[in-house]
Amino acid sequence: MKFIDLFSGLGGFHVALKKLGHKCVYASEILPILRKNYERNFKIKVSGDITKINIKKIPNHQILCAGFPCQPFSKVGSQEGFSHKIAGNMFSYILKILRIKKPKYIILENVPNLFRHNDGKTWKKMEKQLNNIGYKIYKKIISPTDFGIPHDRNRFYIIGTRNKIHKFSWPINTKKIISFKNFIVKKPKVIRYLSKERYETLKVWKSIITNKPKNIRLINPLWTTEFKATYPYKNQTPFSMKSETLGKFKGKYGVSLRSKSKIMQIKLLPNYAQTKEKKFPLWKIKILNKNRLFYQKNKKWCDKIEKQIKPLIFEANQKFEWNCMGDQYNFNNKLISFRPSGIRIRRNISSPTLVASTISQLPIIYNKKRYLSFEECLKLQGFPKNFKHTNNFDQFYSSIGNAVNCKVIEKIAKNLIN
Repeated sequence: MKFIDLFSGLGGFHVALKKLGHKCVYASEILPILRKNYERNFKIKVSGDITKINIKKIPNHQILCAGFPCQPFSKVGSQEGFSHKIAGNMFSYILKILRIKKPKYIILENVPNLFRHNDGKTWKKMEKQLNNIGYKIYKKIISPTDFGIPHDRNRFYIIGTRNKIHKFSWPINTKKIISFKNFIVKKPKVIRYLSKERYETLKVWKSIITNKPKNIRLINPLWTTEFKATYPYKNQTPFSMKSETLGKFKGKYGVSLRSKSKIMQIKLLPNYAQTKEKKFPLWKIKILNKNRLFYQKNKKWCDKIEKQIKPLIFEANQKFEWNCMGDQYNFNNKLISFRPSGIRIRRNISSPTLVASTISQLPIIYNKKRYLSFEECLKLQGFPKNFKHTNNFDQFYSSIGNAVNCKVIEKIAKNLIN
């Protein structure tokens, strides 16, 4: 069958459908560097801005594929939805093409938060619009791990069929996950090593957890900025208090808030406690309470490691997430990522989600003192070995973070079109 690839990016839809024997007759991508890369790999001319395309000139096709922009619906984005000036309007162009070209099948991909955005109203509106132009819709949140691929990447998949009688069933999950070790490349061609600052930060935390007394069990997450802190958090927030009252308490690492202006008092709190709200959410209260209790129980050790942690430049690096409960406390055979919520350590069973918004959260292979290589990222996303790509770090990691997973699309398409 003939298919079109909208918001084509690296071409994950193309890889999957071509493997199943289908032919791409049209592709569209707004970024010049990705258009050029797509043309290098698939030998097909790629159109630019979809809003400037004459829809009637798009070749007839039976399958429409689109990983339409997710920024308006993503948790890490603006969450503006349809009100987003650019990306929020892209779904309307998909509808225009569907109305005119009437392909038999639709395969769309976006972030899971699209389903929950605006209390579910955004998705209900989209589904209704698709129904109104003649499509029966199936939807599901799927991760590559569902099919044995060691990459935690939940995405919202939307399937549409014009034939109301057509029966579609989602591919069956695979119980066993392929070892992440099979995705490690021994001699990758393009390598990004850890910066000195990040490597030194990890050395500090490695020393802390490997020399930790055996009777102390780390909590997750560990927010060391709560050590010695006494500011109220259960029934009210520091922001909601008068300066005189707040001055009786202590901020992060026990710094005194006495005789300080309200602005300075707030600055002396951990970042997560500086929010302008009258009451903290329950999840934050629970974490703060857990960390205060941990400090009270382990004061001597906490005060000792505080001297190592306080000099770390960023507050996020003073928080630690050990997602390997039951394992020995070391970094051997672990995947590490620097996140706003803290330094996250997890087993190398599967890779955390490759994200497009920042390369700072890219998974780190500690034993090799480097980030995941280009080849490893492509392999996790299901691209073939001979796939051509840019050697620019920022551009590559952004595009691979935005790409659809080829293996997931292949399995879905195989069930849809048989």
